[in-house]
Amino acid sequence: MVRLTCDPPALDWRDSGPVAPDYDDIYFSKEDGLAETRAVFLRGCGLPDAWRGRPVFTVGELGFGTGLNVLALWDLWRREGNPSGWLHVVTAEKFPLPRDDARRALTQWPELAALSGRLVDQWPTALKGAHRLRFDDDRFVVTVFHDTAEAALSQMEARIDAWFLDGFAPAKNPDMWSEGVFREMARLSNPGAIAATFTVAGAVRRGLQSAGFRVEKRPGHGRKRERLEAVFEGEGSAPPSPFPRSAPVEGPIAIIGGGIAGASLAHALRRRGREAVILSEGGLAAGASGAPGGLLTPRLEYADRPHVRATLAAFEFARTLYDGRDGFYPEGVMRLAKDKVEAARFEKLAEAMGEGYAFDADAPGLWMARGGRFEPGKLVHALAADTAVIDDRVSHVCPTRDGVALHGADGTVLTEAAFAVSCGGADQIGRFVDVPMESDPGRLMVFAATGPLPAHPRAWGGYASAAAGGILVGATHERRTSAGSDDEVEHALRQSARDHVPGIHAALGERVTVWGNDRAAPPDRLPVAGALPGEAYAAIWGPVARGGVRPGEASGGTKTRQAILGGFGARGFAHAPLLAETLASDLCGEPSPLERTSREALHPARFAWRALKKGG
Repeated sequence: MVRLTCDPPALDWRDSGPVAPDYDDIYFSKEDGLAETRAVFLRGCGLPDAWRGRPVFTVGELGFGTGLNVLALWDLWRREGNPSGWLHVVTAEKFPLPRDDARRALTQWPELAALSGRLVDQWPTALKGAHRLRFDDDRFVVTVFHDTAEAALSQMEARIDAWFLDGFAPAKNPDMWSEGVFREMARLSNPGAIAATFTVAGAVRRGLQSAGFRVEKRPGHGRKRERLEAVFEGEGSAPPSPFPRSAPVEGPIAIIGGGIAGASLAHALRRRGREAVILSEGGLAAGASGAPGGLLTPRLEYADRPHVRATLAAFEFARTLYDGRDGFYPEGVMRLAKDKVEAARFEKLAEAMGEGYAFDADAPGLWMARGGRFEPGKLVHALAADTAVIDDRVSHVCPTRDGVALHGADGTVLTEAAFAVSCGGADQIGRFVDVPMESDPGRLMVFAATGPLPAHPRAWGGYASAAAGGILVGATHERRTSAGSDDEVEHALRQSARDHVPGIHAALGERVTVWGNDRAAPPDRLPVAGALPGEAYAAIWGPVARGGVRPGEASGGTKTRQAILGGFGARGFAHAPLLAETLASDLCGEPSPLERTSREALHPARFAWRALKKGG
C-alpha cells in the first residue's frame, strides 16, 4: 500500500506536556522547556550575535516536534534580528504532530501565544516531503521536511550556520544520531557552523568529531550537568550536480511572461525586496492565465515519487498563498470517478493522502476539502501588483558582461537584467530555450445560470462550477481531438456536464462566453523549473551519464543567466507559486523549499540528461 503521509506520533499527555511512549522520552523539559531551549540551543549557538550582519542566516534542526525551538528562535529574531536580513529554519520530523496536538502542547507558554497561533495556522499537513511556511512580516521562513532524519537531511539543499540537535535521547532513538546523519550535517554546514545539543553521549561526540566538528562540553541547564557545543571546521560543500540550482545574483530579474508563472515569480521576488520587471505582450493575464475561471486541485497520482511529492507540496503552498485573496473561493472540489477502476483508485488515494481527502462512495468520487475555484485574472494581478510591466514581445535574449539583454522584434533592447526567466507558453519558451514543449489547445464556456448551481465545483476530466456571470463548464483537449466550431464544442460541453452533474441541464442557460487558449507542457507532462544548462553541459556530463566519470569529478560550465518556469499544462495555478518560490530561493542564496530529488525531477536539464544516458 502506498502511503503519502507520515504516521503521527503515539502520545501520552501529562501535566508537563506530551510524552512519546515509543521512545520513553519527553518532547520538552518538564521544568521549563522554553528556558532549556533558550539556554541549550539559542545561547549554545551564539545567538543573536552569530547572525549579526548576515543577509541570510540558516538554522538546521533535527526534531521539529511541537515547534517550541522554532518559536523561541522566532521570538529572539523579532527582538534582536537583522532588520534587512532573513532567518531560515530547515527542520526534520519523522512523526509530525497533528495541528490540534501542537496547539495543545504550546499553550504552556502564553508569552509565545501570538507566535504559536501564527505557526499553528500554517501547521503543515502530514504529507511526506518538504513544507514551506513563510512569515514575511518578520522575514522568517521555516521549511519542514517530513521523513527520517538522515533521509530528510539528504534532501535538503541549504548552507547551514547553526544546528539544533534535539532528537530523542541517543540510547532511545539511535537512528537520529547515525553516521549518515553526521555525514549529511557536514555536507550542509558552512565553515564555522555551530551545533548545540542537550546530550553528551559518547556516540554523539564521536559522530560529530568524525564529521569535522570540534566538540566541547559545556555546563548543562537545570538538572542536566553537561551539554555539547560543536564548531564545524571542515569546508562543507555540495557535490556537482547535473541538475544545478541557479547561482545567487545581484540586480534586477527580467520575467518573460505575464501569466500565473510570471506573476508568481514577481511576487516571490518582491516579498524578498528584489527588483523585477515583467515583459509580456498584451500585459498581465493575456494568455492561458486569462480564462474566466478555473479549479484549484492537486495532481492525483497513487505513488510516492519525487514529482508526486513536489506537486502535492505545490498545491498546499498555492492554497496557502491564495487563501483570503479576492478571486479565490475555497469551496472544496468533488472529483468524480469515471468508472469502477477509478473509483477504487480514488478510495486508495483518500487513504494514502489523509487529512482533507475523503472517498464518497455515493458519488462516487474523491472529496478534496482544500480545493476550490478561482478567477485567474484577479489572482495574477494581485500577485504581480507593484511590479513594472513592459507590454512588448521579447524576440531574443543575449548575454552581456553583467547579465542579459532582452530584445524586441525590431532589435531594440527592451531592458537589461542580471538574470532572465522565461515564463510563457510553448511558442515563447521555444524561442529562448531548447526544452521540448507541446501545446494542447482547449476551450471552455460560461453559461447564464437559470437554476440552482451545484453546492461545490465538480470535476471529472471536464469540470463545472460557479463563475462570475454564470456557470463555467470546461474544458476541451483539442490536441487529442480535432477542433470543432464553437457550436459543436458547446454541444459537447453541455452533454459532458449533463452526464456528470445531475440536474445541471436545467441550470445551463444561453452561452455567454467562449474562451480558448493553448496549454503548454513537455512530453512527460511535468512542469519545468530551474536554471538552463550551459553549452558545455553535454561535454561535462556525458562521461558521467555513460558511467566513465564519477559525479564528483564533473564541474563547471552548467550554469547560465537564464532559467525556465513553465510547462504547467492545466495546473499553472496549483504548481507555479511553489516553483517560483524555488527559483527565487536559488537567486537569493536561500535554502530550497523542495526536496532535492523533487527539484531534480522538474529541472529543465532532465531532458538533456536522459538523452545522454541513452547515449545521445
